[in-house]
Amino acid sequence: MRRMPNDTIIVSVGSQELVIAFGDPGLPVDGHGGNDIMIATVDDGPSSLLFVGDESILEGQSHGGNDLLVATVQGRLPYTTFDGDAQIMSGQARGGNDVLHVEASNAIYASVYLSGDAEIAMTGDTKGGNDLITAEMGDRSYGAFSGDSGSLMSGNSQGGNDIVSVVQAGFSGNASISGDALVTMSGDARGGRDILIYTLGVDARSGGASLLGDSGYMSDNARGGDDILIAAVDGNPDSTSIALVGDASLMSGNAQGGNDILYGSDRGDWLYGDARIYTPAVGGSITGGRDLLNGGGGNDQLWGGPSNDLFVFGAGSGQDVINDFDQGNKAAGSTTPEYDVIDVRAYGFADWAALKSLISDDSAGNAVIQLTANDTITLDGIHAADLNARDFIV
Repeated sequence: MRRMPNDTIIVSVGSQELVIAFGDPGLPVDGHGGNDIMIATVDDGPSSLLFVGDESILEGQSHGGNDLLVATVQGRLPYTTFDGDAQIMSGQARGGNDVLHVEASNAIYASVYLSGDAEIAMTGDTKGGNDLITAEMGDRSYGAFSGDSGSLMSGNSQGGNDIVSVVQAGFSGNASISGDALVTMSGDARGGRDILIYTLGVDARSGGASLLGDSGYMSDNARGGDDILIAAVDGNPDSTSIALVGDASLMSGNAQGGNDILYGSDRGDWLYGDARIYTPAVGGSITGGRDLLNGGGGNDQLWGGPSNDLFVFGAGSGQDVINDFDQGNKAAGSTTPEYDVIDVRAYGFADWAALKSLISDDSAGNAVIQLTANDTITLDGIHAADLNARDFIV
């Protein structure tokens, strides 16, 4: 296998400029990319920067190097795209273990697109590397971040075990973050074990993010990884819109969710253990993971999804709603009984009898657990009489 040299590429991008650079141009189909360092300074916009750690297409048995891609971005309307290895990966190509970082906290209207392995597609038997992707975003920004593919994974492609961390440092902005493929996973594609972190910084006044453990859409026999999703709000913004989805927004066919862990922020978030929408090939063909959901503070909306899930509530958890307690399998068309559990150990109840005395139905007939004067859990579609000690960890 031919190994490419380890290169250092340093560029400066000014207003009205387009800069494109590849770490290993001409990488052969059985070649191994070098461990390259690519550094950019974007001085002003509008501008466009594209860094690709290795070559436009990795195919055959080619292997990407362990590359470092870094940019400091400022000005108005800068457009930055990083691909850790390639734009397209096919055959048995392998991605390297790359580090991608963009510092754009001083930019305005910045667009940042970071993909750990391939920007467009991973097909065949390709496998992503274990990548570290970080970004700090400025005012009125938008970013799309994916651990492996910026668009699709198909065939037998497999995602790496990636870490993606995004900070909204500027006044406002939005981000889409996925552990594996930003848009779709199909065929027998498999997600990695990823960690996704979104932080709304102390100076941010508003921000929104969608964290997807695996992809936007999982179909066929796609399988999600066991992911960890974390949202945090450091300041006191006027508004937030944060959704954490353990696997994909939409799961169809025979897709299978991973065993995910979701931690919400101290604001009102939406947490989905597996997906928002299910369209099974036949009733019960979609399998959910055994997920852990902790909404944090704020008034959260929680869906565990199919399979047996654990809902954890800490002191100061707010007024939360579990929308599918023991009902997640129904969303996937399954009649298999489900056994979700609620963990309220943080509240220090002596036993089940002490907790039971605080559960009653509201005017709509939904069970409400009055943890404290300010903290409640509403179980949509469940009556107080339906609950027993088995449903709780006290």
